[in-house]
Amino acid sequence: MPASVSIAFPMRVKRAADAVRAALRTTLDLALPPLCPACRGPVAGRGLCPACWSKLSFITRPYCERLGIPFVYDPGPGILSMEAIADPPAYHRARAAVRFDEISRALVHGLKYGDRLELAPMMGRWISHAGRELLAEADALVPVPLH
Repeated sequence: MPASVSIAFPMRVKRAADAVRAALRTTLDLALPPLCPACRGPVAGRGLCPACWSKLSFITRPYCERLGIPFVYDPGPGILSMEAIADPPAYHRARAAVRFDEISRALVHGLKYGDRLELAPMMGRWISHAGRELLAEADALVPVPLH
């Protein structure tokens, strides 16, 4: 079996390739400027525009330990919401990264119904952060469709 061959490119070739890549990125950005995935307004880089980012409502503690519904005030650890007590779900715990409002709806619907796959890494990071403690002890991760 032949040994693997490794080709080392000279540093000037790497710099030239980086310069070509940057020029192509600039040309592409001029022809098709980056747009906010929620409102489709122009953005300076990647991701959401400042207006949409400021409207996005991330869910943080305190929240219901079962449903993940945010509380207005902190009732203490392990407290369940009235919804979870009145109508207990079939699952033990659930989490969402953001409240389902105007901006998050546009993003979720764009990903799900609009074939906007470029949203997956950004939204995946959000849900990974929101569900970090659940994932550590979970047996399965089940995506829930919007219907």
